[in-house]
Amino acid sequence: MTLATRKLERNHLPNCVALKNLDSGSEDITILENGLAFISTGLKYPGLPAPDGPGKIFTLDLQDSRLKPVELRMPRNFDLDSFNPHGISVYTDPSDDAVYLFVVNHPEQGSQVELFKYLEDDSSLVHLKTIKHELLHSVNDIVAVGADSFYATNDRYFSCEHLKGFAEFLLGQPWTNVVYYSPEKVQVVSEGYYVANGINISPDKRHVYVADVLGGTVHLLERKEDNSLTSVKSLAVGTLPDNIEVDPDTGDLWIGCHPNAWKVLMFDPQDPAGSEVIRIQNFHSEKPTVTQVYADDGGELIGSSVAATYAGKLLIGSVFHKALHCDLDVTLSPPMATLLVAPPMAALGKALLATLVVALAVFIGHRLLKLKEIALSSREVPNKHLKCRHLDNIEYGSEDITIMKDGMAFISTGLKYPGMPSFSDDPGRLYMMDLLHPKPAPVELRIEGELDLSSFNPHGISVYTDETDDSVYLFVVNHPRGESHVEIFRFVAGSTLLHLKTVTHPLLHSVNDIVAVGVDSFYATNDHSSPIKALHYLSIFLGLPGCDVVYYSPGDARVAASGFGSSNGINVSPDRRYIYVSDILDHEVDVFERKDGERLQHVKSVNVGSLCDNIEVDPESGDVWLGCHPNGSKLMPFNPEDPPGSEVVRVKGILSRQPRVTQVYADDGRQLMASSVAAVFEGKLLIGSVFQKALYCDLQ
Repeated sequence: MTLATRKLERNHLPNCVALKNLDSGSEDITILENGLAFISTGLKYPGLPAPDGPGKIFTLDLQDSRLKPVELRMPRNFDLDSFNPHGISVYTDPSDDAVYLFVVNHPEQGSQVELFKYLEDDSSLVHLKTIKHELLHSVNDIVAVGADSFYATNDRYFSCEHLKGFAEFLLGQPWTNVVYYSPEKVQVVSEGYYVANGINISPDKRHVYVADVLGGTVHLLERKEDNSLTSVKSLAVGTLPDNIEVDPDTGDLWIGCHPNAWKVLMFDPQDPAGSEVIRIQNFHSEKPTVTQVYADDGGELIGSSVAATYAGKLLIGSVFHKALHCDLDVTLSPPMATLLVAPPMAALGKALLATLVVALAVFIGHRLLKLKEIALSSREVPNKHLKCRHLDNIEYGSEDITIMKDGMAFISTGLKYPGMPSFSDDPGRLYMMDLLHPKPAPVELRIEGELDLSSFNPHGISVYTDETDDSVYLFVVNHPRGESHVEIFRFVAGSTLLHLKTVTHPLLHSVNDIVAVGVDSFYATNDHSSPIKALHYLSIFLGLPGCDVVYYSPGDARVAASGFGSSNGINVSPDRRYIYVSDILDHEVDVFERKDGERLQHVKSVNVGSLCDNIEVDPESGDVWLGCHPNGSKLMPFNPEDPPGSEVVRVKGILSRQPRVTQVYADDGRQLMASSVAAVFEGKLLIGSVFQKALYCDLQ
């Protein structure tokens, strides 16, 4: 599938010169009918060499013999620092000849499409809008079919950065797709590609071409009136095709290809990836012709990705190297024009299976030892007790606890979590507890509104106080029938919660904890890398940190941070500037700074030496309090004769250069099993657990 054993002979073109100022790649190129080429540069793609600085867009006038690329001036209202351009497409509006440039952009490895208007007079771009959609989760290339409509390829099935890398390659399934987008409709219109890559359209706009880079094929699809696509045929091309450009006069397809993808993925400057350009003539006929036009072993050009022609000239772009301008030898004789033959897919499948077996064999011994290390399975923690008592009425867990500034605590109980013991068949409940009372005791909250209490399964919780009217809102992660919801309540007089709404979203597929930042907005952790549990466990076994943090508001839902082994507890600093995330499998608390647009920028990671669960923050000191699992191997499988212990960790000065991590409480499971949260108020400490009791302790 990667053509790892393929040897390539040089097949150079005359008068090839490297274009100036394009040393950071030229991943995609497209040419207008007047000879003006648009070039995207500076792509940072996971696993490939990355250039310094943000990406850029250039133009090149192919009618100008000086061949001088001109950098286009970007608008001030556009975030240029994170600009990471990939595939591009140009649309000329026939009504006024306005030129629109569509650019696939991956800011901070996200996936979105930028729409610009090109101003020729001052070589600039006007940014019109950014397009995001859950179906556009891993866009590679794009072809515009209107002033704000397009087809786009997703080159990955998973949205998780780590799963869509090595793990997806190993699985080797034809799961990627093509999406049609317009302001009125967004839908998957074609699927079944190993890695859908380049895409373009025929001169008469009736057919769409898609390159499946790992499939080694180019697909011909017919457009329907509703913009759906119907497969006509596919053509094996004997190489790994990337971007597609179409000659507007002949209809020939010109494709920049990777003759050996293994060399691209395992980049070695001493043995660089080669380059190849193919031409497909008469694609719609019964006997299309595939011709090799250019080939190089990496000595002249590394990692070709696109080829575009104009007036007997050929531009060849690359993923991360330079760009070439060559003369096309129109008298190319048949012996020089090599007709390519693709290896059968059955052989490629066998090679992939062999690769999978070898890879798993290499990993299995190491990973089993690593998993024991992650679980801290050999760790024994001596008891370190405080003066504590068990809370009344809390017998079936107190997975999360949060305390307001006035001493009112909220407690979630009765969580049924896969793989963990559950000692009650009753639905979960919520309690409140006034810590200013001389003898504080939990009081069950009455829930009103349209919520199915029979399947209520509460997990993480968070409280938000609206400063405009002091209304108190309680956000609760809920797993009815194993699903993943967020319930929003308003706390009303006495001990009553009024259910306001249920929030669901595809990005919120396995929510563990939550921190509210508005009356209907929050950050949430996903503790699974995929809603498909088998894939999640595979990612853990392979050591792929595929979990994430999602920001949600009614008008926006997106991944705000990723790369966690298993993101668990989450909370916010007293000044609301920083977000803290517990990565339970990495034994760390990650610190993020909140940026404009609710983006999260990683600041640091603090090792806490334990499997820490929920996070609470002292509003006065800013100290971080963590309920932790000292030995994860005792959680699953559960053995009442050797129960999982409990541990409370305090982090002082987490934003300083030298945070101090202190163990405050530890138990072998005889007093409290599986602690999950620790919250403080005026010298008192509440310790909750996943499935057992809760403790009320003196910190003195």
